[in-house]
Amino acid sequence: MLIYQAIKDYYKKDGASPALAYLGRTFSYDELYRGIDDAAMRLSAYVKAGDVATICMPNTPECVFCFYALSRIGAIAHMVHPLAPLNQMKKYMAAANSKLLITLSINLEKYSSLQQDIPIISVHPARSLGAFKRFIFDRKVKPYKGVGVNITDFDDVEKCALPPEPVRDDTHTGVYLHSGGTSGEPKIIELSDAAVNALGYRGLEALGLPDARGMYMLAVVPMSHGYGLTMGVHTTLIYGAVSSLMPKFDVKSAVKLIKKNRMHFLVGVPNLYRALLKQKGFNGAALKNIYIGYVGGDVAPQKLLDEFNTRMENAGAKGRLFEGYGLTETTNVCIVNNYDHNRKGSLGKPFVGLDAVVLEPGGDTVLAAGEKGELAIAGDTLMNGYLDNAEENAATFVEINGKKFVRTGDYGYIDADGYVYFIQRLKRIIKISGISVFPREIEQSAIEIPGITGACAVEYKDRGKTKIALYLTGAHIDPQIVRDKIASDLSHYAMPTVIEFIDAIPQTPMMKADTLALTAMTEARVNKVNGDDIK
Repeated sequence: MLIYQAIKDYYKKDGASPALAYLGRTFSYDELYRGIDDAAMRLSAYVKAGDVATICMPNTPECVFCFYALSRIGAIAHMVHPLAPLNQMKKYMAAANSKLLITLSINLEKYSSLQQDIPIISVHPARSLGAFKRFIFDRKVKPYKGVGVNITDFDDVEKCALPPEPVRDDTHTGVYLHSGGTSGEPKIIELSDAAVNALGYRGLEALGLPDARGMYMLAVVPMSHGYGLTMGVHTTLIYGAVSSLMPKFDVKSAVKLIKKNRMHFLVGVPNLYRALLKQKGFNGAALKNIYIGYVGGDVAPQKLLDEFNTRMENAGAKGRLFEGYGLTETTNVCIVNNYDHNRKGSLGKPFVGLDAVVLEPGGDTVLAAGEKGELAIAGDTLMNGYLDNAEENAATFVEINGKKFVRTGDYGYIDADGYVYFIQRLKRIIKISGISVFPREIEQSAIEIPGITGACAVEYKDRGKTKIALYLTGAHIDPQIVRDKIASDLSHYAMPTVIEFIDAIPQTPMMKADTLALTAMTEARVNKVNGDDIK
């Protein structure tokens, strides 16, 4: 079944109920379905079944319409973070062999040069909000006035006849997402229609509900992220719930929606919950409207979980915050705590039908309960593989007792009751506000600067917040030159807060960069500055 068909199935049951909520406007399932078909007729002018099209937008109705429209056509939706810089976009689109870019009009200044090679469809940020709000928006943000010979406004795209629904094996790739694989190098992950739907249909299991119709899900994590795509949107819509779209997290708006009984499910990174807890309005009777919250995208301190849950208890609210675990290679969440099973300090248990084992690091020997090693996951939500990367696929997949597992690159253990525990990441990926940052991209960007001979980017903690330190060797140039280069090549999440020149990058006995030593050195200095060092 196509990803699109999972949405169509619910539309047939109840087209009148609300599906999307967006900045004060509500779209019914009937309007959602018509929006998807409308987008499919427009996008068919540019792509056909099997083609790849890039969507670079925050969570707006048009992002949802276009995502499902590409599935309706039989094309592959290549999802890219809405803040991706030009150079990164060029690399991503070339690697994906994308035929089309769909982006917001406010991004045209940044991406206009791409029109030399591919067509661009421009979507106005306030398109779904009516003429008056669009007018107000244009007063604040001036429309793009540059060259637009290969740029077309979404509403100006001439509609084609709606193509027949494609017939293809549901193991066929339907989505491209970006991740770092087991080595920390950015890769394109191929997700099948079957894998995305398989995770979607486990949504009620995660929520611990028999029915979610009419309930609201906070959808603020971008659809370019597996968490935002599957939990914030797809899982929600195939069960008749309402996806409350936020193009950018606004804590005051979130609290208002909670008070209005329009936010029952929360999914987000730790900083989202920290922001909510700081709000005076996030208290009292309004909290009784929250059914469950999930935190992911980064390690959640137990202190944060306890503070949130204490706030719920004091308000007499049932809602609780649980930690789960997932990776893009498994379409996303695959292990969760919930009301039926939860254990403090653990990530929870795998979904029914998914298996988790612990492997001897670097090998394929399955370890006993309690023994520490690399986590591996099997089941019907596994990726098809990394695009055009047979070597990495061979290193990532492993067959155990006839089952195909994916190595997670994460170090942990499973207790005798089946609860999974995370200890540390084996792969070099840094999570900033839930967004994957790849140290090797930062290092490569810096090394391209004349005079710099070596680079090592590491993660460190500053009062609980994840930050990046970049250590360089070679000519001691102005650090601002390094910052400017990284800003031009990568997203702002990748910007180091510490840039320092050292004589040599420390090495492990295996002749690799000793990232742990650099992290420890950085944190020791930060703690001393903060007055947190312990004598």
